[in-house]
Amino acid sequence: MAALTFDNYVNSLRAYVKDSALKNILLKYAEENTDDEMGMYVQMALGFVNSIPPPVIEYSYGTFPIPSLLVHQAAIECLISNGIVSARNELTYNNGGITVKIHDSERYVKFIQILVRMTDLEIANFTKLKISININSGWGGVYSPYARLHGAGTSLQANSLLSG
Repeated sequence: MAALTFDNYVNSLRAYVKDSALKNILLKYAEENTDDEMGMYVQMALGFVNSIPPPVIEYSYGTFPIPSLLVHQAAIECLISNGIVSARNELTYNNGGITVKIHDSERYVKFIQILVRMTDLEIANFTKLKISININSGWGGVYSPYARLHGAGTSLQANSLLSG
């Protein structure tokens, strides 16, 4: 499998959140997010997952072991950002018992909650992977001056203090 690039992740994010001109009827067939915004969400996601302890390795787009985690975390960033814009531009108008609500600021909350649950599982697996890398990187053990206390080549013999 070829290593994924930044552009691959941006395209995957756009496909995952279904942000294409043909699918955005209410947006007059325009994309909701620019490529720069999508790129920012992917960068935020990579920064977030690289900050998960332990700090044993820093992944790039090409070496990231769980691509779905990166896409899901970027989708959370995207939906939060879009929710902020919707909340800022929300307007409820009532006239004669007819209520019109422009930009529902709560429309992404359910999806954010679902994605957070999904990423929690992926983050748990990612953390276990990093812990495993950390353990495997500690090959050879840690030196201790007490390591040879009862071993061969030392002048102190086991029980020599007691048989005196």
